[in-house]
Amino acid sequence: MRQLQTESAFSKDLHALLFSCVIFGIFGLPKPVSAQESSTKISAQTEGSEKLNYTFGIRLKTTDMALLKETARLRPVLGLSYGKWRLGIGDGQDWLGFSQFGKEPSLSYQLLEKSNLTLGLSMRIHNVNTGEAYDVFENGKKTLRTRVMANHKINRRWSLGLDWTQDVLNKGDSSTINAGLSYAWPVFSQSELILNLGSTWATAEHWRNSEMLGASSTDNAPARTGFGKLNSGLTFKQSISRHWAWYSSFGVSRDIAELRKIQGSREVVTGQIGILYFQR
Repeated sequence: MRQLQTESAFSKDLHALLFSCVIFGIFGLPKPVSAQESSTKISAQTEGSEKLNYTFGIRLKTTDMALLKETARLRPVLGLSYGKWRLGIGDGQDWLGFSQFGKEPSLSYQLLEKSNLTLGLSMRIHNVNTGEAYDVFENGKKTLRTRVMANHKINRRWSLGLDWTQDVLNKGDSSTINAGLSYAWPVFSQSELILNLGSTWATAEHWRNSEMLGASSTDNAPARTGFGKLNSGLTFKQSISRHWAWYSSFGVSRDIAELRKIQGSREVVTGQIGILYFQR
């Protein structure tokens, strides 16, 4: 009983810390220019550059708030960019321009880069069981996962994202399609509060392995190909200076359709907070 109370107190303390960081970022920092104007200028300056740029930082993340002590991890953030090639978050331009944050390490090539549209290909070592990038500290079946990514900025505040992933080694991750809509509100200068809503379609093989349904799922309520997740998120990001920025985010994933019938009404809350340095 005492252990449960301790874990509950720890969880509440971390929630309060993350929430306080967001509030501080919204109300406690100066505002010389808008975040949208800042990211537009930076994109214009670096377009077509063949220079090697880098980003590094650190973040605290959890894949399940309900199991905070077991899933909380402190991890480094790394990004490199050269021309159309990116590693991780690259030089931070995607992070600034398309409301993306906390990308897992992957090698990508940008096929198309415009002010309102990007199209790219990426590849990464993927953990089939956790649904995340390879982590030397995590167990689980590993495979090589490719991704086709498209992001379209509708206007200054609305953007659409679509990606298709494929397990090229056929080790159980199979195929997924993720579609999402995000709204970026420039709260103050060089800061944004971003709301995200999306859904995930995947094959039956993917759902069986990623959700660890096991053989029991093939008896009365087999996993089926189709939409299985409804995802929403809230992110705050703040450019502290030309080189420094920080962010905090929360995400909620809920089972829908056939997956909900198998597992019931299950909801997973994730979160992360990090600070980044951009060399640009």
